[in-house]
Amino acid sequence: MYKQLFAYPLLERQSSKDYYYRLNDLLEYITGDEYLGYINNHPDKNIYKELTECYSENLLFLKENGLPHARQEQFNTFNLNKLYSLDILNSDCGHNGVVYDKLEFLATTDKNNIVTVDGEVYTSEGINKKTPFGVQILDYMKVSKQRHREYMKLMEKTGNFSNLSFGATTYPNVIVFPNGSGKKYTKNPVGLKYASSIDDPILETNTTIVDVQYDTHVKLVEDIETTAGQINYTTYIVREGATLEIDRTSIDAGGWSIFDSRFICYPNSTVKINCSNTGSQYTQENFYFKCSEGVNIELTGRNNIRKGNEYYSFVRVRSAGKDNTSKINVKNIGNEQCKTSWIGKFEVNTDSIGFNGTMDNDNLMLSSTAKMHTRPILDIYTKEIQCTHGCTISNVDKNQLYYLQSKGFDKATAKNMLVESFLC
Repeated sequence: MYKQLFAYPLLERQSSKDYYYRLNDLLEYITGDEYLGYINNHPDKNIYKELTECYSENLLFLKENGLPHARQEQFNTFNLNKLYSLDILNSDCGHNGVVYDKLEFLATTDKNNIVTVDGEVYTSEGINKKTPFGVQILDYMKVSKQRHREYMKLMEKTGNFSNLSFGATTYPNVIVFPNGSGKKYTKNPVGLKYASSIDDPILETNTTIVDVQYDTHVKLVEDIETTAGQINYTTYIVREGATLEIDRTSIDAGGWSIFDSRFICYPNSTVKINCSNTGSQYTQENFYFKCSEGVNIELTGRNNIRKGNEYYSFVRVRSAGKDNTSKINVKNIGNEQCKTSWIGKFEVNTDSIGFNGTMDNDNLMLSSTAKMHTRPILDIYTKEIQCTHGCTISNVDKNQLYYLQSKGFDKATAKNMLVESFLC
């Protein structure tokens, strides 16, 4: 829908046969002179001035900086070479009726559902209706351009994959939880699903802004199921006195995914995240927190990475004001031939007096063929803080396993019990 603003086929099929490309091919195409010229000379350029200018600036930034490199801090234990070698199937068939039916079904299965896929949004009945304190989905073509000018200013340029997602999506979807809704969306959580339209290994991208307005308490139940390739970039704005809770579940369905989550936390706001992940042929999940003052961050991760899968994660908390708290607790299970990496970083500047942060990452290797890495980073510029970190990598305790077997449990059951207790 939104891609029709700049309706121009990305990486057109070169023949009647299946045509594959890689991320670098996509980058070269959308930053090439032909595509940039098309955007800058589009007949609707003046109508969607702010959108076009922001989008063009992002493409020029991509052209200059390219894709992330393994030498960058947040990727230096990630397997970026594998990501860049993945084959992506080009598809020029568009979204047919069957696909629309599938997505509309996903949206309408429950009452409060939002489904986003490849830049398009589907909602259950009741969402985005003109009701008091109802959820608003902002459509650039139908609603106030002034509101979108303010949101477009938030599309900052970064060293991660956010810029590529924005470059391939063209337009960010904006979901607003208005002030005055109180705890309405805690009692009735909103489901936010990131879906793939088809099972073929094509790449789909989503750029989303979630605005939780002041003194509002919202709970999101996020489901990510990747049957193909998926790059998501979501910016969460948590305004003054607001609380955002996220329960995120990511399940491998044969594809690969990158998810950049960026949180802009206003004074006295709270963000609580519970996430779980199974990994995939390549999964990257990054959390970036930008905290003003009096902000409370809680991130709990419980990831059971399946056999042969990969899971890489980076968590960065930037504390700019005083009296911020941050509690990071992530546990990873590594099965046979899986690969995991976790990097956690606290950046505390000179004005962040009273910062209280704990960072824990525990890893359990169930096989000698698993490879697991962990790296805590503390970048502190003031003395008046409390900050701790702890990271471990261990195997199943043989004494505990023997004890459970002596109580009559078979080895597989005993092992599963120890895994479940580890994840508690």
